[in-house]
Amino acid sequence: MKYRDLRDFVATPEAAGELRRVRHEIDPCLEMTEICDRTLRARGPALLFEKPKRSTIQVLANLFGTPRRVALGMGEESVEALREVGKLLAFLKEPDPPKGLKSAWKSLPIFKKILDMAPKTVTRAACQENTIKKDQVDLARFPVQTCWPGDAGPLITWGLVVTRGPLKDRQNLGINRQQIIGPNKVIMRWLSHRGADPATTLAAVTPIPDTLSEFAFAGLLRGARTEQAKCQTNDLYVPASAEIVLEGYIQPGETAPEGPFGDHTGYYNEVETFPVFTIERITHRTNPIYHSTYTGRPPDEPAMPGVAQNEVFIPLLQKQFPEIVDFYLPPEGCSYRLAVVSMKKQYPGHAKRVMMGVWSYLRQFMYTKFVIVVDDDVNARDWKDVIWALTTRVDPARDAV
Repeated sequence: MKYRDLRDFVATPEAAGELRRVRHEIDPCLEMTEICDRTLRARGPALLFEKPKRSTIQVLANLFGTPRRVALGMGEESVEALREVGKLLAFLKEPDPPKGLKSAWKSLPIFKKILDMAPKTVTRAACQENTIKKDQVDLARFPVQTCWPGDAGPLITWGLVVTRGPLKDRQNLGINRQQIIGPNKVIMRWLSHRGADPATTLAAVTPIPDTLSEFAFAGLLRGARTEQAKCQTNDLYVPASAEIVLEGYIQPGETAPEGPFGDHTGYYNEVETFPVFTIERITHRTNPIYHSTYTGRPPDEPAMPGVAQNEVFIPLLQKQFPEIVDFYLPPEGCSYRLAVVSMKKQYPGHAKRVMMGVWSYLRQFMYTKFVIVVDDDVNARDWKDVIWALTTRVDPARDAV
């Protein structure tokens, strides 16, 4: 499925009855979170709040509230089809050496397709249709959610952060939350843009090879090159179709205490000190859509990409460990703190080898606290089956690491 931007993509779930427009006035402070949480737990639709209190800007929420909508955002019709994305990433991460001229020739279309997906720079970008300059910047005009009663204040949650180091021209794209502490100041890590198309958003949380940019990978998912635009106040590039772009800088040494905030673990996090990002300019589309979410005890919306991306991880792991049959990061484990692996055991100690390999192979698993390895006759995605195997087949003295 091809789509140009966030607005183009939103039309897909709406046509399928998977998006509801909320025309009543809803408060971004607490009320919006309650509605979104209840909707997600019922596996309900995406929500477009047309009249957020204290703002004229619409809020899009629960867009990735089901694994299938995540798959649609990655250009596939089903979650199962995401294994093809994983196979492509596995090939790009560790290409198979050609066994002959015929084999090399068959690989050429893949590399050509990747080269053809290099971002395209445009001079007229939708994200720069409107400009708010330094003295007029006021984040209060945006419907930023305060998600939980104990939160320190409004929190930007789906912010895609663009950074570039001093030694390489390549940019990095990640998702970082940003606490608003003033009209033009947030606590965060770098330049931010909101409301990118789903492929770009999901590329930011996908284990792509270091040699491939997130913008190029988003183009592969979308089936069309990512159009990017140079920012007005610096040399960074953002998706030309982004809804809202915050441009600014971090002054070395300027920090502030962040939090507490309700976290994806279901607890409030501790107050910690982080850099302060000062906003010099905001550009946005005409009638922008503010893309928002909340984090809380699983399942929450950010856990859904993790559920869908289990299918992406499997081919990546099988490339290195062919004995792996299935791999599952349950959302109840915060989508990364616990992993269940099923495998075809071939010799004593084989499970421990795979366990250590999973921990070290992808940096996404460095914070995984528990890895459970079961035989291939156990359904890794059925907790009852896993518990039965643990209690009947495990010797703690022999099998625990």
